[in-house]
This record gives sequence, C-alpha cells and structure tokens, in this order.
Amino acid sequence: MRRNRRLERIVQNNAFIITGSYFVVGFLWIIFSDQIVSAWNTDVGTTSMMQTYKGWFYVIGTSLLLYITVSKLIKKERKREWEKRQADLMYKAVFDNVNDLLFLAPLPKLGGGSLTFNEGNKSARAMLGYDDSTWEHFTLADITSEPLREKAITQERLISQKNYYTFDWEFVNKDGRTIPVEIQTTKASILGTEMVLVVARDISAYKQAVEDIHQLSYYDRITHLPNYNSFLRRLQQVEPKQNRLVLALNINRFRRINETLGAEIGDKVLAIIARRLQEATGSDENLARKTNDEFLLMSRSSGPKEVEELIEKLERVFNPPIRIGQEELILSFTVGVACDEDGKKEAKDLVQQTDIAFSRAKRKGWQYSIYRTGMEKEARSTYILENDLYHSLSRQEMFLMYQPFVYGGEGKTIGMEALLRWNHSKKGLIPPSTFIPMAENNGFIHTLGRWVLQQVCKEIGPVLYRNPTWTVAVNISTQQLEGEYFIDELWEVVQSNGVSPQQLELEITERTTMQPDLMLPILHKLKELGFRISLDDFGTGYSSLSQLKELPVDTLKIDRSFIDDINDRKTNIAIVKTIIDAAENLNMKVIAEGIEKEEQAKELLTLQCCYFQGYYYSIPKKINEFSWGKESS
Repeated sequence: MRRNRRLERIVQNNAFIITGSYFVVGFLWIIFSDQIVSAWNTDVGTTSMMQTYKGWFYVIGTSLLLYITVSKLIKKERKREWEKRQADLMYKAVFDNVNDLLFLAPLPKLGGGSLTFNEGNKSARAMLGYDDSTWEHFTLADITSEPLREKAITQERLISQKNYYTFDWEFVNKDGRTIPVEIQTTKASILGTEMVLVVARDISAYKQAVEDIHQLSYYDRITHLPNYNSFLRRLQQVEPKQNRLVLALNINRFRRINETLGAEIGDKVLAIIARRLQEATGSDENLARKTNDEFLLMSRSSGPKEVEELIEKLERVFNPPIRIGQEELILSFTVGVACDEDGKKEAKDLVQQTDIAFSRAKRKGWQYSIYRTGMEKEARSTYILENDLYHSLSRQEMFLMYQPFVYGGEGKTIGMEALLRWNHSKKGLIPPSTFIPMAENNGFIHTLGRWVLQQVCKEIGPVLYRNPTWTVAVNISTQQLEGEYFIDELWEVVQSNGVSPQQLELEITERTTMQPDLMLPILHKLKELGFRISLDDFGTGYSSLSQLKELPVDTLKIDRSFIDDINDRKTNIAIVKTIIDAAENLNMKVIAEGIEKEEQAKELLTLQCCYFQGYYYSIPKKINEFSWGKESS
C-alpha cells in the first residue's frame, strides 16, 4: 500500500510537469506565431499556407518537446527504481547475513497491541527453527522460554518506552531448545513507519565458557570432584563449625603408575578411586581432590572412634585391586587427620594441620596420623634437618663404618657391610632410620648414594685387592636403581677404583621386589656385569619363597627379628629352617644378621646357616680401626 501511494505521488508530479510545460510552450507559440504570420502576410493564400505550416510546426515542436520531457522523466524514474531495487537487495543481504538475530516490529500504539515481529533475518529463522514459508508474526512472549514468559509483557512495555534498551533473555525454538540471548532494541523510522529493530545475540557459547571457567575454578577435570578451593569454601561455610574432621589422603607411590603405565592409566585410576570414595562416603560435597594423588575428606563428627571408622571405610575402598585392561593394580594410602572440636580453627589452618599429620605418618611409615599440638615444631625441626642434609657432604659430616661378615663358629672374616653414618655438627649422630627416608623422599638419595659408592670403593678397594674372596655389601635404595644413569655411574666407580664387580654386593630391600616389571631388568643387567645381589631383611616384607626363583639374588639376609629369640621360639626356628633350605635349593648364600649371643650362632649352625653378622662378632667400626684396614689407611 505504501508503495502504491508513493507511485501515485510520482505520477501526479510528472503529469504536472508535462502539462505545465505544454501550457507554457502553447501559450508562447500562440502569442509570437501570429505576429510572425502577420509580418509575412501578403495575400490570403499565403496566409492560409502559413497557418498550416504554423500548425504543423507547433505539433512537431511540442511532440518533440513532449518526447524529450517524458523520456527524461522515464529514465529518471527507471534509475530511481533500479537504485531502490539495489538498496533493497543490499538491505536484504545485510539483514539476512548478519550472524546476530534481527527482528523488525511496528511500534505498538500507546495503550494497546503487543510487540509483533513481522520480519526476522536468516539467522533468526534458522535459530528459531522456521523458514520463509513457515515464518509467522510472533510476539516476544511467543518465542520466550517458559520461566520468563510472564515477564514478556513488562519487557515489551520497556522496549516501547525507551529509544535504546538492553537486557538478557531466553528464547525457545520450535524444538523446545532454550537459547540464552542478549537483546538490544532501537527505535527507528522506516519508510515513514515507526519501527523497533531488535538485535538478539546468542550467548550460549559465552555462558558455556563461564560455566567452564567455574568448573575449572572449583572442580577437578579428571575426577569431577570439587577441587581444593571449593573444599575450603565448603569447609568454612559449615554451620555450626563444631565437630569438623578433615582427612588428607595420599595414594602411596602413585607416581610409579604414571611413570610405568602412563598418565592416561593414572587418570583412570584416580577416577575409579574418586568414584569409590564417593560411594563410601555417600556424598561428594565433603570430598575433594587436592593435588595429583591427594584427596580431602570432611566429616561432621570427630574423635578417635570416628577416625578409626573412616580409616576402615578407606581400607574397603583400597582393598579391591583396580583392573584396567590387562593391568591389576594394588594400591595403599597414607592419611593425615585434623580435628576441630570447638569450631575455632580456620579452614586453611585445619587443612594445613592434616598436611603436618600426613607428613609425620609418612616419615614414621604409619597408615595414618592425627594432628596434635606441637607437631608444627616437630615438622619445623624435620625441615631444618632436611635442609642440613643437603649440606652434610660439603661439611664432611658423613662417614662410613663397616661391620664384618664371618663364616662358621670361629668367626673368620669373609667380607663386610658398609654402613653410612651422619655426625651432625650440632645434633651429633643422626640415625640412618631418620635421614635415609628423608633423602629418599627429597631426591637427595642419588647424590648421597653416589658418594657412598665412591667412598666405599676408595676405602675398601685395597682391602679387597689383598683379599680377593672377600665382598663388601652396600645398601642401594629403589630410587637409586631407578636412576637413568645408575648402572653407568656404578661401573665407572668400580673401574676407576680397581674394584672387581664380583666383590661388590648390592644390598636391596624386599620393597624393591614390589615392582618386578621395572626392577627385574635392572637387576639382571647388574648380574650380567658381574655384581652380586643381596636381599636384606628377608621374611618381613613382601617377598615370598615362591618369588625367590624369579629374582637374580646371590645372598639372603635373615632379618634379626627371627634371630632375637630363636633359642626360645620354635616358630622362628621353623621359619629360619625353611628359608635356609629354600636358599640352598636355589644356590643362594644365607647370612643371619643381628647375632649378639653365642647361643644364637650355635642354633643357626645346627640349622646349616654358616654366615653371620652382628655385635657378637664385631661392632661397626671405621676402616682404620680394623687390623685388616690399617694397612690401607
């Protein structure tokens, strides 16, 4: 209709121009043509002829003028129509190719009518699930999600009142999917009609990004449990705060899984443990993943009984092996516990106390430890001692002592064990049971181990040269064996000091045998090079007699716990006899350590054990304190 009215105005204007032009030309012709004819008037015939010519000239002239005028007007109108079509095409191209959702709606008159979208661009039609043939006139309420539908009328009123308006909203498409959008509205006059241009931007990706950031900030990606920050917030918000119990659970030796089986298997293990913990605790609100292999648990009760019950639950979580593909993994854990019975502890302080208790449990080899006042002081002392350990070699505080191996009742020396000692400049002698685990935990064991091997070969090399049948035993930790260059460094040490590999006995613990896939190739390589392997403290750890045949071991050392009361307990005699028989069948030498009485040696001799080590024969001494060592000092 608007187009028709515009066309009528154009036609009227052009008709006025043509008619006016014709009138002016005709008027001027009548006036001036008669004067010309009168000036040329000679007779009647000539006058008649001139009048005819005048008429023809007028008709031709006015027709030509009319043609030129109409032609120009038609060209001008055609150009205007072409420009209008181009503008329409450009408008439609822009309107339809904008990624945002565009709607056009006539501005409702005051006091009545809803905001009705008569037009929507391509993005709007696609997002809402309509095409050109099915597009209808929609009100804002028609395409609004159910929770916001009642507010649509209020929003329409605000859109009508404001020249510019921005708000967040939710559309719903034809399939019922909710689309979060940011809407901007602008009033505009289009072809003489007051319209509202509505621009809606899909913010689904933005909202998803916000949710992802929230998830990353407060939840763990692998286990989907709350993370440390989320746990702290939850712990602080507990009301009332009384009777809060927090546990820090660490999966023992989890790093080995990532190193040997890969991080992907490690992640699957963590996810399984998390699921089991959720099932055991009944909720994930009070459960979180703190670090790579550590979880946090919170309970609303506290006390020794509750702690024991929680530890029992955790044992049920870890007892079943974890099966992933062909792998069957047996895991254990260590726990630090902190209690808040009066509600006065801050969340961070409570978690820090679990860390202190956990560190103590780890140092002591316990399954769990409960925080008590004064542990901070103990932890600080441990930290200072650990720091001093790094400087112990440069300060020349480390030294070696040796305890002989003897053969038979007469106590004939056949070798010795090298024992590392630390004489702290301020604290005196620090027992190996204190500083060796410390060195293993902080990685200093590699540096310390290299120093021990170098020092042993340097000190005892001349003794071994004079006594080619003797051997010297050196304790080697699992971490040392796992070192990338351990075998190369060991070979270089013995070669540079002239020590035969056959005279160096590498003493490992039963814990080393827990990882046969990793350790057996290393042990076999050492055997190929000629080194002897000794298994210390046999009978107290993880190895069984059936596993011995798989190990490239030359010597078994029976733990002193079986020797202490061997004269009084028949069960110990039976165990020792079984070990000796098994070793003999496997062509292994057996050494009984911890011999302090003659009766113990005699009993062992009756059991066919002929190699001994203990205070009964010699206390540990420095090399120059032995008669056979003075020659080399």
